[in-house]
Amino acid sequence: MRPTLSEQITGARRVLVELAAPEVSDSYLQEQITFAAAALEHAAARWPHVLPDLVADIRALEEVLGVEPRVLEEAVPGVADHAAADEYHRDLRARLSDEIMSGSVPSPAVRAYLADSTERLR
Repeated sequence: MRPTLSEQITGARRVLVELAAPEVSDSYLQEQITFAAAALEHAAARWPHVLPDLVADIRALEEVLGVEPRVLEEAVPGVADHAAADEYHRDLRARLSDEIMSGSVPSPAVRAYLADSTERLR
């Protein structure tokens, strides 16, 4: 399907930078346009990795929580329904939060998952 989501995001960024920004004289608004354009550029670059990263984190959470892995459709390397995968991921994250907030000492698997998650954010 054309344009792809990455192409749409890139196009929206181009509209901001090439059409809107030159027409704006207020320095604060210029700064906000620059910030929005950078966010769109980052989103366009990250979009192809969102689904594989989401599936990888779902699998890591299932393992840490001792949850039987769900069958995710194999259409793309992961899930055909991104919204369903995102909802399932939020559920797993909530379970992990509940486990951490329970007051018991986190298992080595939970500590390793949290360390790995922190490292990926760097």
